[in-house]
Amino acid sequence: MIGEVRRLVVAGSVIVDLMTRVPHLPERGGDVLAGDVRAQAGGGFNVLAAAARLGLPAALAGRVGSGPLADVVRAALAHEGVAVLLPAVAGEQGFCVGMVEPDGERTFVTAPGTESRLTPADLDGVRLLPGDVLYVSGYDLLYPVAGPALAAWLTGAAAAWPVVFDPGPLVAEIPDAVLDTILPRVDILALNTREMALLSGQPAEARTPGVLAELRPEAIVLVRDGEHGTLLVRPGQSLVRVPAPHVADVLDTTGAGDTHTGAFLAELARGADPQEATRVANVAAALSIRTMVSAGGPTRADLDAALADAAPTPA
Repeated sequence: MIGEVRRLVVAGSVIVDLMTRVPHLPERGGDVLAGDVRAQAGGGFNVLAAAARLGLPAALAGRVGSGPLADVVRAALAHEGVAVLLPAVAGEQGFCVGMVEPDGERTFVTAPGTESRLTPADLDGVRLLPGDVLYVSGYDLLYPVAGPALAAWLTGAAAAWPVVFDPGPLVAEIPDAVLDTILPRVDILALNTREMALLSGQPAEARTPGVLAELRPEAIVLVRDGEHGTLLVRPGQSLVRVPAPHVADVLDTTGAGDTHTGAFLAELARGADPQEATRVANVAAALSIRTMVSAGGPTRADLDAALADAAPTPA
């Protein structure tokens, strides 16, 4: 069960996002002229940055290699004040090519690097603290080395720490043995409606209450539904839809879900209840899609200003 939250630890990977804008996706065998390419830290970095900017200490329990892409990752982590809990390793960092269409929708192709080869020996070197919350992405569970290593660690040495799990868009490809090990360890399941449907083949509203049975008894489910807000389910309570602010000027939805999760945890650390934390996370995610960066999470000052603007006027 999630108790006092003092630090977010991402157990997994940070990669480099190579992002560009395209007028449309190319047809198979075709081509399209894109805009400028931006190289920026992504993957688990988006969650770490979102939490750190809102005052929640954050750390990476993942591999950072050598080479120019790893240098981008290392610099970004240092800039956000994120601790790296493992020593540097040989090998280049992985990267993701992201294509952003005019409506802000993004499409990815990911090439894993040394971060995907997280081993049991690596994880044995991680020293967790009271109040740590572990974040795991479905991307890392796909990797032949990192997936089984994380599953064993979360049910072994790290079994006493709460887990936040975001299965990601490739959830249907996670090996059953790994997924079946992870789900009973989950305290917070954070995902979008497409990912919820992939878990079960059912719409989010139909699947969300039932999936609680596969998680820890006290688990919370957050189903992000874009402009329609977030579906929040807590044990023994009915499903609640927490509305999201309208965003007219969407630039890039990359990392919006990561920002949502990081902000949600930061609000829990400040003492908010899950519904209030979800409301604040919705606003943080809305701010993030107005920027052209993967880690678009707001600062505390920007978030507080947006929350004040969104507050109802007293009668």
